[in-house]
Amino acid sequence: MNVLVTGASGFIGHNVLLRAPRDWDVTAVYHSTAGLEAFAAQHRLKNVRVVRCDLTNAAAVADLARTQSTFDACLYLAANGDPTKSADRPAWDLTLNTLALVTLLEHVRFGHLVYVSSGAVYDGLRGEVSPKTPVAPRLPYAISKLASEHYVTAFADRMKSIGSHLNVRFFGAYGPYEPLRKITTKWMRAVMNGQREFTIRGNGENLIDFMHVDDAVDGFLRLTSSAGQSGTVDFASGSPIDVNTVVRTMARVLDVDVTIRHEGHTEEFIEFRSVDRSMRDRFGVTPSISFEDGIRRLHRFLMETQNGAGQPA
Repeated sequence: MNVLVTGASGFIGHNVLLRAPRDWDVTAVYHSTAGLEAFAAQHRLKNVRVVRCDLTNAAAVADLARTQSTFDACLYLAANGDPTKSADRPAWDLTLNTLALVTLLEHVRFGHLVYVSSGAVYDGLRGEVSPKTPVAPRLPYAISKLASEHYVTAFADRMKSIGSHLNVRFFGAYGPYEPLRKITTKWMRAVMNGQREFTIRGNGENLIDFMHVDDAVDGFLRLTSSAGQSGTVDFASGSPIDVNTVVRTMARVLDVDVTIRHEGHTEEFIEFRSVDRSMRDRFGVTPSISFEDGIRRLHRFLMETQNGAGQPA
């Protein structure tokens, strides 16, 4: 199977390349983060062809299409990697999240497309949510992700350049190769370096619904293999944890005592929770790695890469 993976130099992308079946011919597209060629060589990923391409540049995408204009499947991971910046830079966010996608779809055809959207489209809602829930997000990142979902459907239904398609509202992951700014790696490195006091904004009871990256990638690979299936699905752990628990679990894994202090309030207090069971019922995907086990795996990885080498920005 010929598969295009966009955003391949990112956190999820690195792990996709490592776990993708070796009989897939993978074209891994990246833009500005260097080192993907070396990563593929280091891990002997002979089935992976690394291509640098700015997906917001029509000429660059046209060059990519001249090399290969049709793929059996696409796992679309490329995106603005820092949603919080979208509030101050909405045009930049729209360019990275939506214009890049549209530019690619104007030049390349796919038998099956998996578009990785975000649970952020439920921005502003409370309680139980699912793809059937009406949404009207206000965060620019969430708006651009929702717009991209509609563009995927439009290209499938009107332009017929996509066979089947899945819009996946992903709630997040943690684990090896995640950006150093992510709280799991940031705080784990801090504990490893001797920090024993943590100050958390708000009361620390705000929930984070994320899963270990191995569970996430296995789910994405299953979806990429599901040609003929179309629709919108939520992909969440189903077991959200609060921020206080993140710190306490790290302390337990490293067998140390930590003090948690709280101050002020947080602007990112999630008040919605997915009840969509499509990933389980339609695709047989259920995250199985507990948070404590996942943190142990992250700790082992960081111990092996003490200087942070190989971490995407």
